[in-house]
Amino acid sequence: MDERDAPNEWLTARELQVLQSVALGLSAKEIAKKLLIAPRTVERHIDHIRLKTRTRNRSHMVAFALTNGVIGT
Repeated sequence: MDERDAPNEWLTARELQVLQSVALGLSAKEIAKKLLIAPRTVERHIDHIRLKTRTRNRSHMVAFALTNGVIGT
């Protein structure tokens, strides 16, 4: 991952969908229903997002995404 790239270029389209849903306060189970995937898959996407953004938890991940324009307000 190159630090000069925009954070939203690091994430896949599905990871962006999951991130936006997390920002809306949805649980993994709710996100899974919405995206028609397994809750465990949602958790894996969240883990990948946290690793790619180098954030500690979901709150930090959402704050990072908002601050860096990855998701809208």
